[in-house]
Amino acid sequence: MAQIFSAVAGLLIARWLSVDDYALYTIIITIMGAISVLTKGGAHLGFAAIIGRHWPDMGRVAAAISAVRVARRILSWIVLPPLLVAAGFLFSRQGADIITIIYLTILLILFWITDMQSRVIDQVLFFSKQTTRIQLVDTVLGLGRLGAVLCLFYLHLLSTVSASATGVILAAFRVWPITTWIKELAPTQALALQEDVEEIRAVTIRQLPAELFYVFQSQLVLATLTMFGQPINLAGFGALTRIPQLLLPVQSYCYAFCVPIFSSRQREVAPVLLMLTALCSAPGLVLIAVALIFPSWLLFFIGPNYSSLDHQLLVCATTAAITHSSGIAWNLVAHRGWNKWVWVQIPVGFVWCGLAPIFLDLGSIEGALWFQCGFSGGLIIATLLDLFDAYQRGDL
Repeated sequence: MAQIFSAVAGLLIARWLSVDDYALYTIIITIMGAISVLTKGGAHLGFAAIIGRHWPDMGRVAAAISAVRVARRILSWIVLPPLLVAAGFLFSRQGADIITIIYLTILLILFWITDMQSRVIDQVLFFSKQTTRIQLVDTVLGLGRLGAVLCLFYLHLLSTVSASATGVILAAFRVWPITTWIKELAPTQALALQEDVEEIRAVTIRQLPAELFYVFQSQLVLATLTMFGQPINLAGFGALTRIPQLLLPVQSYCYAFCVPIFSSRQREVAPVLLMLTALCSAPGLVLIAVALIFPSWLLFFIGPNYSSLDHQLLVCATTAAITHSSGIAWNLVAHRGWNKWVWVQIPVGFVWCGLAPIFLDLGSIEGALWFQCGFSGGLIIATLLDLFDAYQRGDL
């Protein structure tokens, strides 16, 4: 329900914002995603691996919380300034005035603050089987965001800034309950253990180049559309990519249930991995089927500005399904600490960057979508290599 409310709010924003405003909104949402990804780096993977091994030792969990917070702060000082500069550049290229750029930049900083306070460490609640608590909070906040979007629209106050601010404000309301419940489980703060710091650092160093490249590829897609396409193409790309939000409940299910199940699994590891990946991938195939047979059902949600994008919708659904399935498989593997070959994505991705302009029109919506889809190849190869490496070690 939380993800459904969030998806509906996102679709309504796509439907109600003007094309120019939604192009800006597409940029800020993408930058927020980049901030979330990069400030986690590989820290969340090392954190999940540590608490998976030592659960339910709350002393070790408290130490791991301290270690992962230190790692995230260090990462943030490195990656946040370049992201803010990139955001300002993209905003200005899209025609935003200086006041709007300042407002949106402030919102990005506030988003980073809230993300640092309540994300990653909430894995503790998943491991303690308090998933329902998190789901309840996220459902209330999702409903609140939907209500806020409706109010802004009917009060004629809906804009890029107000829509973005609504998401940031409601995300801030998540901080207090999450931190309170974690303190109930681990009431005493513990100093970070050196072994935890070293493990998280090692996983982070392995993961960070791939995370940087992941963000680079998303910015590259935006940059090509901004420089070579029309504003309607960027807005259409952003509107279509709201539709795959319908898969977010599956992603939430993966993090809430599948990651703890797989990261702590000691027997029959391979069959469980295959089962969980297949289970979480099935909805992507359903999305492709609906986009192929009943495209108007999905296009209705993003409004008349984008009602003619039937072919682009099918490409978007296919891209979403491939990206979603490869991401699910990799996350299950990586949260077990098996991310040795994650760097393979980078050379594969650069090869794709060289080949894509030969075959694709990167200024068009479908070209940008296929360009985005191609980066999944590196993730698939890295996952297969990590699994082979685990098999060689006897861990699979």
